Amino acid sequence: SYEKFHLKEVINASGKMTILGVSKVSEAVLAAQRFGGEHFFEMSELSVQTGAFLADLLKVEDAQIVSSASAGIAQSVAALIGKGSLYHAYHPYSEKIEQREIVLPKGHNVDYGTPVEVMVAQGGGQVVEAGYANMCSPEHVEMMISEKTAAILYIKSHHTVQKSMLTVAEAAKVAQRHKVPLIVDAAAEEDLFKYTEAGADLVIYSGAKAIEGPSAGLVVGKKEYIDWVRLQGKGIGRAMKIGKDNILGFTQAVEEYLTHGSESGASMQERLKPFVEA
Repeated sequence: SYEKFHLKEVINASGKMTILGVSKVSEAVLAAQRFGGEHFFEMSELSVQTGAFLADLLKVEDAQIVSSASAGIAQSVAALIGKGSLYHAYHPYSEKIEQREIVLPKGHNVDYGTPVEVMVAQGGGQVVEAGYANMCSPEHVEMMISEKTAAILYIKSHHTVQKSMLTVAEAAKVAQRHKVPLIVDAAAEEDLFKYTEAGADLVIYSGAKAIEGPSAGLVVGKKEYIDWVRLQGKGIGRAMKIGKDNILGFTQAVEEYLTHGSESGASMQERLKPFVEA
């Protein structure tokens, strides 16, 4: 309770903000979490099967639930550097592995609570900025690609520069032309389909923002790449593992989200009316 831990009671009139605990979960999500907490599973099977279930719902090749969107960035970067290598999973920062560069529009190299570069570095990547603080075109990204490029990273966020930036679809065309994977960090985005449809190879979502689930993240995309993300459980992902209760709660939250959508502005206003009128 608030009293037990001497906490301030919070009225959230800001939206789904990490600093305020993000969102609240539904009764059905709580029930799924409780079921997870009260039962045992082969965790590898739970991971694969819930991923396959969500992949079917989201019309993608495969999916992997992770502990957060930030973990999704780190593990996706590691996956595309390691390319399924068990040696890499055990030695993620080995100097023997040279293809580590992650091309990122300069206006996307932001601090969203931690710098994007921190998560890239955790995955063993080295950020190579493309373009300028106020603009980045497909040509700017293209000129930074080299034999050391492991992936292109695109951040879809209100934190980033919005004007004069290439689109996800444009980034995807560059990636395809150079046979380089494209990662899209869409942590707080509401549309769970548009970025894979635009050509992204891996897309990362937060579980607790628009989806209104428990603390979790989701990586969706090409099956081979998701297999490589899953392999990170033997490497850096071990420090980022997610529990069975949140896996099941998050899966339930995605089902509900696809059926009912996120809470509308009108319903938020209705809930806040007693406080506004008081």
